[in-house]
Amino acid sequence: MSEYQYYEWQTIDRPLTAAEQREVDRLSDHMGPLTSTQAVVTYSGGNFKHNPAQVLLKYFDAFLYDSNFGSRGLMFRLPRELVDVEAIAAYYLEDWILFEEEGAYLVLEVSGQNDDGYEWVESDGILGQLTPLREQLLHGDYRMLYIMWLKAMECEPDENADKLGPPVPAGLGRLDPALQTLVEFFDVNPHLVSAAAAASGKKADYIPEPDLEAAVAMLPRTEADQRLLQFARGEPGALLHLKKRLVELAGSSAPPTSAPTQTVAELIEQAEEIERKALRKARQEAEKKRIERLEALDQDEELVWDNVENLLGQKRGGPYDEATQFLVELRELAKFKKQLPEYRKRFDSIRAKYGKSAALTERLRRAGLL
Repeated sequence: MSEYQYYEWQTIDRPLTAAEQREVDRLSDHMGPLTSTQAVVTYSGGNFKHNPAQVLLKYFDAFLYDSNFGSRGLMFRLPRELVDVEAIAAYYLEDWILFEEEGAYLVLEVSGQNDDGYEWVESDGILGQLTPLREQLLHGDYRMLYIMWLKAMECEPDENADKLGPPVPAGLGRLDPALQTLVEFFDVNPHLVSAAAAASGKKADYIPEPDLEAAVAMLPRTEADQRLLQFARGEPGALLHLKKRLVELAGSSAPPTSAPTQTVAELIEQAEEIERKALRKARQEAEKKRIERLEALDQDEELVWDNVENLLGQKRGGPYDEATQFLVELRELAKFKKQLPEYRKRFDSIRAKYGKSAALTERLRRAGLL
């Protein structure tokens, strides 16, 4: 299988100018359809010749990388003055969670490596589902970073067994669609997230959305005019700066965090127990549905036997398939009722009547009835 690589950048704060679009278009002969808000490059051989982080820093706000050989990555360009660098630094983890200050911006990168390869997903559309995470970070919601820390711990459990880890953000017990997409894209163990949620703030502790309408009314007229002018000029980050200011006026604060109370080894052990319980519950539910299905079949057993004979009498492929499936279900019912000898007698009778067909015999053999 040839190597496949997918690169995608998106703007969030402002669209690209026409001149910027021309510059981006010249970055690769493999550039897909380019718009004022998105650039996509794919390779089935070869590599992108430029540093994706530098392209992000110069033109875009979000970047996604995917490949068919186990490497995935996500980057955001964040306005430096809107970021609590010290708070984000608590989640820094070499090779997994990185950030670098570049002038007026901070470039945040999270990466995942799966030596066995990830389950294949269609990369197109994923970045759009992940971009809400950028605003969450700017408002002090670090669940994204903690989830990626969990991913790293699961991949290197022995080296980190006694580690307590960074602050635990509130709200891990109720992931929004963007965070759920992050979990799925990087193949984070959902049971490990559930284990960590035990130390996460409860739903009632999670800071709700501020009353933006009331906060707008509190803006001084001169400041409101200034911010409106920033929008009219298309200044980068105008919306983010305004929302941050409104959150301050509304008296809201960043979502709370709590000190970690479990080591990595304890988290993994708890995740394994959660998974065992989930599997037991799934098996119980499946068994319950199986019994309900068999009890319903028991009510119509004679009709089903008659239907089998009618289907076999048509001596055609489709009816043979359908009759064989009915015979499998009738055998399962016989096991459930502990009446296998009676089933075998009726089955042998049917075989004696219709068994000369090689096509039917082959179907019965494949179904494990012979």
